[in-house]
Amino acid sequence: MKPNFLLFIAFFNALLLSSCGSVSSKNFSIQFIEAPKIIQEGSSVSWKLHNPSDYVIENLTFKLNNEITADNSITFNENQLGHHELKASFEVNGKPIEISKNMTVFASKKPVLYGYKIINTYPHDINAYTQGLEFYKDAFYESTGQYGASSLRKVDFKTGKVIQKLPLNNSYFGEGITVVNDQIIQLTWKSKMGFVYDPTTFELVKSFSYNQSLQGWGLCNDGSQLYKSDGSEHIWILDAENQSELGKITAVTNNKVIKNINELEWVDGKIYANTYQFNKEVGIIINPDTGAVEGVIDFSGLKQKVKKHPKLDVINGIAFHPTRKTFFVTGKNWNKLFEVVIFKK
Repeated sequence: MKPNFLLFIAFFNALLLSSCGSVSSKNFSIQFIEAPKIIQEGSSVSWKLHNPSDYVIENLTFKLNNEITADNSITFNENQLGHHELKASFEVNGKPIEISKNMTVFASKKPVLYGYKIINTYPHDINAYTQGLEFYKDAFYESTGQYGASSLRKVDFKTGKVIQKLPLNNSYFGEGITVVNDQIIQLTWKSKMGFVYDPTTFELVKSFSYNQSLQGWGLCNDGSQLYKSDGSEHIWILDAENQSELGKITAVTNNKVIKNINELEWVDGKIYANTYQFNKEVGIIINPDTGAVEGVIDFSGLKQKVKKHPKLDVINGIAFHPTRKTFFVTGKNWNKLFEVVIFKK
């Protein structure tokens, strides 16, 4: 055999080994074979590993949300709205490689548009940076925010007079409240800490810490579980007894993910929510089982009815009066509390 030929063989083998050694996740991708432009409830999606360089693939496994998929396809149902992660794990020349692809499943129906009608207008503390409102046994409770000004309050809603007030430590920024099992539960913003109080004395019963949820924003309950927003598109489901996180839903319309979900209220099996810093005064109605946004409430015009001043901020605070069957709505540093009815447009 000629020396030049031997040198060529050696060079070729070295090049082949070098090429194999450079294989990485960048050489591959997960490719949809069949998928609509917007994936919704009822959509079918199938996928494959895209391997443009035709590497020899061994031990290929696909996982959807860390569960192995048998046939590389799925038809999404109403309980699978929100974000999903699809992973492909495999080997090339004995080297393990893992890649992923994210997808979001939206609701199949557009939200219904709602309007409001003002029934009554009441005075409200203009210095209250309202974070949560709640009726309980004919008493009206309010949580306020801002460092150094946060509080838990019992208020006469007809006069705006604060009957009882518990200031929070200056290190806490008060957020949403709800009442369940004859106890007031109050969130704080970035401290990852919540408090449980006696509703009569405001005596602190206990505190609890958050787990995976990012922050404390809004809070409501269905009598047995808590629903907690954290400033993202997620609403966390908590155990009402020990406040541990049990799971979460993702708020989506037929084509959008809804973030900045703020104050929450439970009414007739649905979650009513304020949304923070939207361009318009908007509330949403969420299905607590699926996360589907079933309604959008147009609250435009309310902010124009309150006193203008430098600290005036967005709409926030929504409470349902179970006897009157009306909603009470205000905002951060608003001087008025509005009693409204909500109706389909």
